[in-house]
Amino acid sequence: MATATSTASTSLRLPGLWCLALSLLYLVVPAFATEPLKPVLPPQNAIAVGGVGELRDDIYSADLKWSVEVAPCNCLSFYTDMSYRFVSYEWQTMLHDQIHELVNLRVNGLNESYVGMKFFPLDYFGLNVSWRFKPGDGSRVERFERLGIEPMGVYRFSPNMVVGLSGQYYSFIEDKNYQPGDELGVKTSFVWNAFWDKRARTGWQLGYVFLYRWRIQESENHNLAEDYQKMDDLYRGFRMRGDIARYVGWFPFPFGIGLAYEMNRGNLFGFETGHRVELYLRAEFP
Repeated sequence: MATATSTASTSLRLPGLWCLALSLLYLVVPAFATEPLKPVLPPQNAIAVGGVGELRDDIYSADLKWSVEVAPCNCLSFYTDMSYRFVSYEWQTMLHDQIHELVNLRVNGLNESYVGMKFFPLDYFGLNVSWRFKPGDGSRVERFERLGIEPMGVYRFSPNMVVGLSGQYYSFIEDKNYQPGDELGVKTSFVWNAFWDKRARTGWQLGYVFLYRWRIQESENHNLAEDYQKMDDLYRGFRMRGDIARYVGWFPFPFGIGLAYEMNRGNLFGFETGHRVELYLRAEFP
């Protein structure tokens, strides 16, 4: 989870840690990951790694997830998010015939990758530009490259709390004569450092993110005749994520152990299965 304390100064004080962060960013740019749901925050220096368990459409999966963000100055940062899927199982149930079957989908490998850049010309306003690459063998969905543009606004509600709001626009790249429709989104978040001791680098960190997104135009299948190209796939829905992390004073920089829950397949009227639990470690370099 991102932090509310690392926005005051984003220059790494330890040269060795700075080199490590840059090396990790260089190595992970061509990798892959599922789309993260992060709070709206200015540029910062951070590295995180975690284990993820997910239930989506009756499919149970286990991933290893990691991310890197490097900020050479207070106004600019570069980041990437990745994950590797180790296993996926589908639980098939048919009540009338009493069929209960656990199927190994034999899906493992790298998921989608996300790289991006944050630019904050002002302390309270900035722009996030991101690119999604196609996944490896760990994903059978979201198989289109995507450009994202996200204006962001942040407000320091108190010395230990940052709230944020952003708008999103996503455009997809046509592949195999199939063109997904453009999407819009609105995201709001807060990060609160509770009982925080700056000198000891200890305390609790709570965070919440809510995202509402909708498709503004139908996808098109250009392999079909013109009258039948529209895919009738307009949708709207939301995702939300809550985090709690305990930061401990084990190292000369903030280091936390956190737990997060995310519901990522919610609709306006009712819910679809889409739940994710994550246990993670996070290091920050203010």
